[in-house]
Amino acid sequence: MKTFLSLSAAGLALALLVPSPHAAEIGDPAAPLAVAEWVKGSPITLAEAKDKKILVVEFWATWCGPCRTSIPHLTELQKKYRDKDVVFIGVTDEAAAVVKPFVKKMGDQMDYSVAIDEDRQTSAGYMQAYKQGGIPHAFIVDKAGRVVWQGHPMASIDKALDEVIAGTLDLDKARKRSRAETLLQEYQRLLLGGREGARSEELEKELVALDQELGGIQAGRKFDPAAVRRQVQFSRLFRDYQRALLEDQPDAAKLAELEQALKAVAPANFDPAGLKMDLLAQRVIQAYLEEVTGDADEAKLATLGRELGGIETRNPRLLNEVAWALLTEEGIKKRDLPLASKLAKAAYDACEGREAAIVDTYARALFDMGKVAEAIEYQKKAVALAENDAVREQLTEALKRYEAAAAK
Repeated sequence: MKTFLSLSAAGLALALLVPSPHAAEIGDPAAPLAVAEWVKGSPITLAEAKDKKILVVEFWATWCGPCRTSIPHLTELQKKYRDKDVVFIGVTDEAAAVVKPFVKKMGDQMDYSVAIDEDRQTSAGYMQAYKQGGIPHAFIVDKAGRVVWQGHPMASIDKALDEVIAGTLDLDKARKRSRAETLLQEYQRLLLGGREGARSEELEKELVALDQELGGIQAGRKFDPAAVRRQVQFSRLFRDYQRALLEDQPDAAKLAELEQALKAVAPANFDPAGLKMDLLAQRVIQAYLEEVTGDADEAKLATLGRELGGIETRNPRLLNEVAWALLTEEGIKKRDLPLASKLAKAAYDACEGREAAIVDTYARALFDMGKVAEAIEYQKKAVALAENDAVREQLTEALKRYEAAAAK
């Protein structure tokens, strides 16, 4: 799968909740699907689905990195449950002009219904009503038209669907787990804002109790207040470090202090040197993309191109995303193929040629450079590395195009 460049190294931030028009809980009737346009798939309403279909309503956006990560997973789930009367619907409030090219580019990787929210009415009936502020987020609507589960689409949604299909879902337990997820988000926001106090202590006690009662708020993960506080502290320090590093004139002493603080609470695999390289690389990447997709100044673009070609990051996914953007982004007015090829090769070397998406990007760079035979060689490697049928089909289509070009 290819994605647009995501410039947030911290991942999806905790979002502030929008005031809800009404409070809702698991078991309540689902809100109507207010759709301005169906970009993919056949239109469906709750009335049409009643007694016939189970709906999975997932909220996403093209700019959301974690949303893009979950897209192939949702596609696999749609294939798995298509014969069990389950319909997946991805809902976004973005403009059709943004969504349509993205969905077209994803192709079979995004093989489920996609709808554009009408004036955020669907979001209000689901996200706001259930006090959810971060995406991606999904809701299961059973054949009776009730919301019976809500959560991250990568978090045991298949287990919940199996139970809904079999009629064995414990609605009371699902309701408690939903409440626990909402309380956990509030707890994290308080900690992230440095607002520990009576309310955070109250939430902590309730979350511990719910975790014990449910056998885990999140499947396979025990709620550990100390671990959550440590994680949030790391996120807060990471945010401060990122801001300090990207200032026009970074304060070396402040950066050193923040680095030490980060190390004290960081995960075991934390690499401060790699983090610094990635953040500095992102600044150059962002500046180059803004220039090359805007009113490009030739001299400035040449300077930024040299800087981009010399970035020191060894992060294969970051290198791959910028290489793919340089090769395919429609808004680029002057495409620098040698630069894209250099970055694609750096990504290939960094992952040691073991990731299908990265090998595919390198093959595309070779093809665009006119090196068709080499492109075919590497595309075959990409196909062999494909992790699922949907990816394999997409990579095979690219291979066929290259082979057809070679035959001519």
